[in-house]
Amino acid sequence: MKKYIVYLLCIMTLLFLQCTSAKHISHKNLWRFDDPYINQTIVNAWENINKRRYEWAALDFTRLIQKNYVDYDILFGAGLAHFFMNDAKKALDYLTLAIEKNPKHFEAYYFRAKLFLRQNDTLNAKHDLGAIITMKYTEPLICGWYYNDNDIADNNALKTRQKEAQALLASIAND
Repeated sequence: MKKYIVYLLCIMTLLFLQCTSAKHISHKNLWRFDDPYINQTIVNAWENINKRRYEWAALDFTRLIQKNYVDYDILFGAGLAHFFMNDAKKALDYLTLAIEKNPKHFEAYYFRAKLFLRQNDTLNAKHDLGAIITMKYTEPLICGWYYNDNDIADNNALKTRQKEAQALLASIAND
């Protein structure tokens, strides 16, 4: 019986290692669920965003959402994928849901403002840009958009985005 248990543990360990390859170990911030396959899907989706494979990312994020694996970062990822695919309706829906889940998600506000500007909706764009500018940093934002920065948007990321939001707001101030 002991040999069987040891054998079973070895097989489970090998399967786990296949699902969580060493190249993604640095993205543990994106691991939020007990299922290693789901966590790996999140990492893969963000890797697809990083490599500009937006359709693949959208498929991964959509599958996660349909299986009820939903948090603000997954919603933001889905919104971002659709933003870059020029699917304004889905991008707006997902970015709005990400903001509802995390009202301090300055990246979701920023991309939603850019989406509003694409639609010539300067009033809503100004509102979102203003929200970014007045936002106070309280804690790091887990955000796959920062895939190359350990998936964390810190205070420096917020300050950079605030400067960009101010510049963008100034450019549309007369509208």
